Amino acid sequence: MAVDIDALWDYDQPGMSELRFREALKGESGDDALEIETQIARTLSLRREFNKAHTLLDTIEKRLSEKTRPTARVRYLLERGRTWRSAGDPVKARPLFFDAWQLADREKITLLAIDAAHMLGIVDPPEEAMRWNERAMALAMSSNVPRALRWRGSLANNMGHTERERGNLDAAIKYFRASLTAFQLTRSDSQIRVAQWQVANVLRLQKKYDEALAMQLRLEKDMTEANAPDGYVYEEIAEIYLAQSKPSDAKPYFAKAASVLGAESWFVESEKARFTRLQELAK
Repeated sequence: MAVDIDALWDYDQPGMSELRFREALKGESGDDALEIETQIARTLSLRREFNKAHTLLDTIEKRLSEKTRPTARVRYLLERGRTWRSAGDPVKARPLFFDAWQLADREKITLLAIDAAHMLGIVDPPEEAMRWNERAMALAMSSNVPRALRWRGSLANNMGHTERERGNLDAAIKYFRASLTAFQLTRSDSQIRVAQWQVANVLRLQKKYDEALAMQLRLEKDMTEANAPDGYVYEEIAEIYLAQSKPSDAKPYFAKAASVLGAESWFVESEKARFTRLQELAK
């Protein structure tokens, strides 16, 4: 298609991305318009406007047919699935991701097949999730398409998350460090910071507190200079100080974490026990 969808995305600013997609949509019709509209639905889902996203996806679904370009059908399935998953319903999301995978794999749409496999790696239980991530990684590594190679960082991050869930901390940190290296190669600053946070988080879980603290304090310095407070960084610093039996040092960071994360309604709703703990330890 004439529009480069990936080039229009800024996942940190879904509102701005929506404006770009709506501008690109002008004058488009048919399958090109359908693909762009799926991405507008994704911008809505990222802002937790799930009803609006589903309404738009309903209009897209009615226009799909067997003659519709496979990429448009795969994108529809992915975004419907992502909307359900982000709204807290992975059971409804899973078959959509699987259908997207089957169609993309059959039609040799490598980038979207990787995307579908990576989403299955998010919603499936750890054992199966790892297999999906390995399939996605194999596709990314066997492709000479630059955008496929850029998936390596995200996939390694997912694999690290799965291993951490399984309690395999040595394997988890290996994957998170691989993710960090991949993002450093693609010079994605926001993803580099996420990967650094992940490495430091596992170091804390491994009780390597000094090393973990040094990494999180560097992240704090970076976010302060960028005027972009990150509640998760504050939370980790607080947890490290608490583990080091330094409650007086931990308290102000728990307060900062509660303040920043408390401003996120979805965090308060989906992480109630965690948010309550932050508030209690901030007192």
